[in-house]
Amino acid sequence: MLPPSSSPVGDRLHALDERFIARLAEVTRSELAAHRRRLEEISPETATLVDSLAGYLEGGKLLRPRFCFWGGVAALGREPEAAEVEALARYGAAIELIQAAALMHDDVIDHSPMRRGRPALHIQAERRHREAGLVGSSEEYGIAAAIVLGDLALSWGEQMAAGVQADPAAALGARGEFDALRTEVMSGQFLDILHQAGGYESSPDVELSALSVIRWKTVPYSVLRPVRIGAALMGGPDGLLETLSSWAIEVGTAFQLRDDLLSVVGDQDETGKPIGGDIVEGKRTVLLARTQKATDASGRALLDAVIGDAEAEEAQIAAAHELMISTGAVASVAQEVRERAGRGRRLLCDAAGMGDLGRAGLDSLAALATDVDSLPA
Repeated sequence: MLPPSSSPVGDRLHALDERFIARLAEVTRSELAAHRRRLEEISPETATLVDSLAGYLEGGKLLRPRFCFWGGVAALGREPEAAEVEALARYGAAIELIQAAALMHDDVIDHSPMRRGRPALHIQAERRHREAGLVGSSEEYGIAAAIVLGDLALSWGEQMAAGVQADPAAALGARGEFDALRTEVMSGQFLDILHQAGGYESSPDVELSALSVIRWKTVPYSVLRPVRIGAALMGGPDGLLETLSSWAIEVGTAFQLRDDLLSVVGDQDETGKPIGGDIVEGKRTVLLARTQKATDASGRALLDAVIGDAEAEEAQIAAAHELMISTGAVASVAQEVRERAGRGRRLLCDAAGMGDLGRAGLDSLAALATDVDSLPA
């Protein structure tokens, strides 16, 4: 939910946010139910894929659909009517399906055991294989099931976006943004893999490489394209979309930098992901780059020994985390999050052609996505 406020504008924000979330949930349930009926015609077993996807979608913060919605409200300059809420909710649901697919595949790539406080989807499928006494490798089965369901979620997200009803010109603009979202996030995912393997040679240094990965993996599908989809769908002019792009790059980058901090100083119960996951997965983050630059030879030796080691002991991970804190890298990244969030806020304040309600909604959502002052360190 949006941060609490007793002001009239705050009350309107909450009511409108809740209205959108409720419609988003209804659209998602209806679409998944229709897909389940279709898969039941194939076999009872394939129908369970929908159950797995529905369970996977539970517990998310819905930031991406809400960025889409508030981008639309900003372009409208008023509260949306029922048909406009419907169109934004359908695009929001499509974006959530794309995110689900990306996360399922990302967890396989990174060997991540948890997602949203639960076993990752490939781990769940692996356990079902083992408990049912099926033949073959349980691990390979789990990976295959996650890839298949991720592909299915991608396909269904595409179908949902294609079916959104809107003014033809606005629909075409939104569709172009949606197509760009999928291309950019997959390109960013490849850059992430390449950078982790030490092959991102066109970038001048490791920190800029990490920022480039954020720019193309996280920013497009987390903030930039969702907010532009919403604005384009509601007929926003090019000038407004460009302003939203500048704002989204700042907020989206801050959002990912904050997420990197959560792997070190976050609360596992709140994040739903294991603390230290970035360490054992070997993620080449801005936080790691700054730690390597700030530490001495013994510190770099520690990092070389533990980064990317799936068998690393808790004491080694804790030592790497302490190094990130003691070198000032954590504080430095936290300060950059604040600075980027501040620049984003100023861009919103100065933006012309944007409704005040949408402006306030985007600002509140950005504050939720970039808060570092509540972190333990």
